[in-house]
Amino acid sequence: MNITSLESRSRYGSTWALIACILTAVCVLTSAQASDTTLADNPSGQLYASPSQVRLVQEKLGDQGYKVNRDGVWGAQTAREVREFQRAHSLAPTGQLDTSLLSALDIGNVLEGETGSNFLDGLLRTDKAATSKSSGRGAPLFVSPTHVAQIQHLLHSQGFYSGNIDGSWGADTARAADKFRSAHGLEASAGLDIALLRALNQERAVVPKLPDVATSQSAGVPLQAGRQAIRELQRQLSENGHAAGAVDGVWGENTRQALREFQREHELEPTGTLTLPTLAALGIDIASKAGPRTAQD
Repeated sequence: MNITSLESRSRYGSTWALIACILTAVCVLTSAQASDTTLADNPSGQLYASPSQVRLVQEKLGDQGYKVNRDGVWGAQTAREVREFQRAHSLAPTGQLDTSLLSALDIGNVLEGETGSNFLDGLLRTDKAATSKSSGRGAPLFVSPTHVAQIQHLLHSQGFYSGNIDGSWGADTARAADKFRSAHGLEASAGLDIALLRALNQERAVVPKLPDVATSQSAGVPLQAGRQAIRELQRQLSENGHAAGAVDGVWGENTRQALREFQREHELEPTGTLTLPTLAALGIDIASKAGPRTAQD
């Protein structure tokens, strides 16, 4: 083997070693970022049902013969029985705590022509007797594929949306939703926030039978609080003596810890998650009307 061949192999070997190091660093960074997604992957903050509210859902399912543990934990068995309930009621079998499930169990109507006072009202209740023994984060809330399809229909009927009515929240639906928000004085958002849902609910428009494609979907869309609601949450927590960090509308560890402290202080279930009773206790308007920005925003 000549010197040129050795030099070439050495050079290529060093190059591949460098590439391997870079790839390893990327993998480590990606892994670290992934570990942080439990708190910060959703800048608008997903809304949750508290453990006692999850138990309410489980009790209603159990009363109808479904085999669920009434423990306030959204585990595999609850998800499995929820899918059975959803299939039996011609709902998309998401296995999630979604808006169609809440409507079907008469816990809170969504997009059913109800007034604002009945909008998800079952999730505004809290069981103070269960506060001391409740544990866990609760269960994340989703907007069902059926309700996403209804949103698409309502946006289409008002000239904001021209895409498929399929129950899937894509870029076209998100853009149409922002056009609706702008027309109704709501803050822009990439996701599906509760302000949009409540505003559409108050339209009280008749929704026709929708394509079956919506009920074939297997997952709903996270129901978010919205950046403005998070900013107001951070302000209120800080004013109440709980350091929530920067008032930036980003859901992170400081905000979560401050929220849990507030929940304990006010006899709310200390989930550290965004529940409707917590927002109500802080006096936060879930309508999240857009307003003039300040330097602090």
